[in-house]
Amino acid sequence: MSVLELFAALTGLLYLGLITIKQRAGWIFGCISSLIYMILCFQQNLFLQSGLQVIYLFLGVYGYFSWNKVASSVILVLSSKQHFVIIITGCLISLITGSMMSKTNQQLPYLDATITIFSIIATFLTTKSILENWIYWIIINVLAIYLFVTQEMHLTALLFLINTIGSVYGYLNWRKIMSQKHDNLTVLD
Repeated sequence: MSVLELFAALTGLLYLGLITIKQRAGWIFGCISSLIYMILCFQQNLFLQSGLQVIYLFLGVYGYFSWNKVASSVILVLSSKQHFVIIITGCLISLITGSMMSKTNQQLPYLDATITIFSIIATFLTTKSILENWIYWIIINVLAIYLFVTQEMHLTALLFLINTIGSVYGYLNWRKIMSQKHDNLTVLD
């Protein structure tokens, strides 16, 4: 564990905590964490994770500016059909990406590809205040725990364990917000 990894984990926790309570400032801490993890993952030959951090940075900036006062109070829900399309598309892209990365010295290419692709999807869903982003995050975080344990990045694995718990809380809290504001529920078709 390095001081850099500790700082990345702490800013990642601040991001998660603030996003679960729908606070726009969380995106700033997410960007800081992403910058640091971009370096750390590259050093561990987790090239897809490193690239993911670059995408997180851009999505973090987008999330910050898209979560204005009105948008951050609305929570949307996707249809089953939309989730089916997301999951099938994500799996196909993950397989293709994992196959391409298996020809490099990428560690655990298929697992890293799956985490990367679905993390991009989940982050985008978060920027759009889609309730089910938290369900995607729960699954992604569990997979990431295994990935980072195998790379002996134990503090980061702990962060993903905490993120898993935080994702459960985020889901429950956003549902609570929705139930308090019945007009907040919008199902996208």
